[in-house]
Amino acid sequence: MCKEEAATAPVCAESGWQVRYFQYRDGMVPEWSRFAHIRRDETGSQVRSWCWRTFRLEEVEDCSAPRVMAMGLPYAATECTDCFVRFAFWESPDSAFDVGQGLIPARIDTPDQMASAMRVLQRELVDEAGRIPGGVVDPDRLGRLAGEVERFGRALRRFGWLAACRS
Repeated sequence: MCKEEAATAPVCAESGWQVRYFQYRDGMVPEWSRFAHIRRDETGSQVRSWCWRTFRLEEVEDCSAPRVMAMGLPYAATECTDCFVRFAFWESPDSAFDVGQGLIPARIDTPDQMASAMRVLQRELVDEAGRIPGGVVDPDRLGRLAGEVERFGRALRRFGWLAACRS
């Protein structure tokens, strides 16, 4: 497991990685949808967190570790639980990212992401609704669509709960 060796620079003992936290800049998203993520890697103009979400660099800022005051860094928003769990158990086979799990992410944090997920799901439902009257019924495709709807339902409930708690 990892330990915090300094207030601003936790280190994972096994790997020697310095843990860096980041969050959306103030005003980029509603305050209730700001989370402190753990930086996994950075490519070009994007940064990826341990919860496998990608962010545009110009929209995020480095921040202190959650519940820690650090000189020169903004205080962290609420911690992203997915990042912290995946980072803590990074060697576990369960920590692998579910690539190919579907079009709808299991976690939706911002209003723009929710609106986008709604449009994607709507498009998929409309496409399927156009096939069914013509007798084109594919149980595998319907099963995948059902999985998307279930994943969206969980994400929508979580999103609504977060909005209600923080507003």
